[in-house]
Amino acid sequence: MNNFFQRLFTGIGYIAIIAGAILAGRYYFGILFLVITLLTLFEFYRLYANTPYPPPQITGMVTGSFIYIASFLFFSGLVTLAVYSIIIPVVLLLFIAEIYHNKENQFIPTALLIFGLLYIAVPYALSVYLAFPGVNNHQYTPGILLGLLSLVWINDTGAYVFGMLFGRHRLFERISPKKSWEGAIGGTVVTVGLGYWLNHFTPYLLRIDWLILSVLVSVFGVYGDLFESKLKRSVGIKDSGHLLPGHGGVLDRMDSLLFIIPASFAYLMLKTAIQ
Repeated sequence: MNNFFQRLFTGIGYIAIIAGAILAGRYYFGILFLVITLLTLFEFYRLYANTPYPPPQITGMVTGSFIYIASFLFFSGLVTLAVYSIIIPVVLLLFIAEIYHNKENQFIPTALLIFGLLYIAVPYALSVYLAFPGVNNHQYTPGILLGLLSLVWINDTGAYVFGMLFGRHRLFERISPKKSWEGAIGGTVVTVGLGYWLNHFTPYLLRIDWLILSVLVSVFGVYGDLFESKLKRSVGIKDSGHLLPGHGGVLDRMDSLLFIIPASFAYLMLKTAIQ
């Protein structure tokens, strides 16, 4: 029970900070998510710090920051696509740099470096599109991103509570022994329930859009969490960090979002394209 209240209070503070930054304005949102990007990349690369082939942590964090900042400038309309395309040669430089290294199996750390950017930096970069969506002519629209995060938070809470109260059948015991089908189903029900009403808070998405996003959150949230659990198991680590008491690290708290954001981005891009 003590762990429950610890998770509860940490979760409330975490939600208050993120929601407050998003509502405060575009630059508060941008700065906060840049910090979250750096913290998540730091924890991810630290997972492999004690392996035979540790990735270059500083290089990964600097490159990830560049990808996020460039995406923020582009999606918010501050720079053109031509400027945004500078990301391509920057990433290519990571590959070129490996030619000059003379270490054994240097490509394994480089592979982990690139994987961290794809797994973490790219989803956070795509989150900027959710704040400046095409359905609102790329104007800052906190309601959409905040609504999506509300779906994620209610899904996590619903899955935890239903799993704790009714969990009997393991969802994927080999990777995550505590997750249950009852928790996943309960989380989905409350998420879809919230999604049914979210169209009242933003005029840019219809009820059907929020219902589809609710399903995407419920499905990809589970897989995002399982994926991170398998990553930690592969290196024998229980939590990615200790910054959030009761939750572990930032990567532990944001793991589902790293799958949900790309899925939501793809749906909103498709919606914009067919309008």
